[in-house]
Amino acid sequence: MKMRVQLVTALPRWGAGWLEAILLPALGIVVAWTLDPGDPLLLRQPFPWLLVIPLLIALRYELMPALLSVAILASTLIWHAYPEIRSLEIFAGTVLVILIASEYAGYWARQEAGRSLQAEITATRFRQLSDDLYVTRISQDRLEQSLLYQPMSVRSALLEIKNQLVQKQGLLDTELAYNTLYFLNQLVGVQIASLYDIESGNHSPHLIAAFGNAQPWQEQDPVLRESLNSGESQSLADLEITQFRQYISVHMHSSRNGQAYVLTVEEMSFFAINKESLQTIEVIFQYFCTYAESLAQATPLLKIWPDCPPEFATDFMQLQKLAQRVPQVGILVRYDFHTGPYAEKILDYLQRLRRGLDVLWLHREAERIQLIVLLPFAGSMAAEGHFQRMRTESRLHYGEEWEKSFIHHKICSISAQHCENQIKQLFDSEVSI
Repeated sequence: MKMRVQLVTALPRWGAGWLEAILLPALGIVVAWTLDPGDPLLLRQPFPWLLVIPLLIALRYELMPALLSVAILASTLIWHAYPEIRSLEIFAGTVLVILIASEYAGYWARQEAGRSLQAEITATRFRQLSDDLYVTRISQDRLEQSLLYQPMSVRSALLEIKNQLVQKQGLLDTELAYNTLYFLNQLVGVQIASLYDIESGNHSPHLIAAFGNAQPWQEQDPVLRESLNSGESQSLADLEITQFRQYISVHMHSSRNGQAYVLTVEEMSFFAINKESLQTIEVIFQYFCTYAESLAQATPLLKIWPDCPPEFATDFMQLQKLAQRVPQVGILVRYDFHTGPYAEKILDYLQRLRRGLDVLWLHREAERIQLIVLLPFAGSMAAEGHFQRMRTESRLHYGEEWEKSFIHHKICSISAQHCENQIKQLFDSEVSI
């Protein structure tokens, strides 16, 4: 909308006050002369009422029309003199009054023009905001459609699965399996999937849980058949199968006791079918299966290092096994401190800075205390960032105490080597700074 702005000046347009400035004084003089021909300006009255006309015109139309009305009234002195009255002082005072009134009128007009302009600007902005809100709602709808299956992060899903496994002591029951399939639905758009277990020596699968309108076990499906024969996870992309039958991907996990878990994915959101989504399914599934095994397999490590928290040993063994399938599964960071009250205070603070999936192990020796931090699914840059954050926070709160107690830190990547060997390497005297 085109914005109209009226300029406020001392010279109004023709017709904006000029006509009143001529007619009103002339009409007043005629009326006063008719009533009293000897006093056409009513200057001999208790109050000079005709002088109110310039005041009113000044208040409405500002200075110039008011001066014109004063000049018309003063012209009466040409044909009707007032010898006994000081006409000059009267009209000088009238001019002073209309100057004050004109200044007030101009200020008021400018304020009104400013408020009018602000109102138009505000209305324009409101319309723009309304349009932006409408566009934002449309964009949000489109964004929700594109991110419908990613309202949570991988780390939050894994943390929830881990907590449920700990509560159930590693038992893969129907409720836990269904929750995992639900997480896959939210993360990568899995719409129909089933989880089976196959006992050692038994070729008949047992359905643990299903998500969506899942079909029965399709043994003749080429993806499933290849996965069972190879003992590894397979997908349509891996096998380059052009004709789709039942399963988009089949994920296989074989435990040491011969039991196998099979996750079959029948349907996914069209835009979610990609290599990254299939890899995410593989990570979640393997994490889900191996963590249950790790809960029972952590006993040997706990016998060697009794001060190791079971959660640390379980997560570490799980990531070590996952490293056999997926590269870069996590990092171990070791912080060394001199034994003493300074170290105890700092370590207590550092443990409160724990985040998300991070797992801590406080290992005490004769002359030093070691804090081992397990960072699942982190890289070397994340580990170095963790150290920088720990050092910055500690220096901020315990500057001198940190310098006196901290020795060094060491960073190790979790690999497929035996867990016991990796922990021994972590405690080795070699230092990475």
